[in-house]
Amino acid sequence: MQGRLFRQTLEVEITTHCAHCAQPMKLNVDSELKARVDGEANPLVFEPNVDWTGFAEANIIRAY
Repeated sequence: MQGRLFRQTLEVEITTHCAHCAQPMKLNVDSELKARVDGEANPLVFEPNVDWTGFAEANIIRAY
């Protein structure tokens, strides 16, 4: 979300494992909130639907 706020292209990569089945996984999330998962686990990824043109809060936490 920070990439959208600053109009930059950002991507984050998280290497972890599933807390339920212990399978390794790698999560990639980009500025457009597109999530990709590499690995055997199949997690549920929450992607908030935010109207950025009308967003006026100080941060995303305060909005929810």
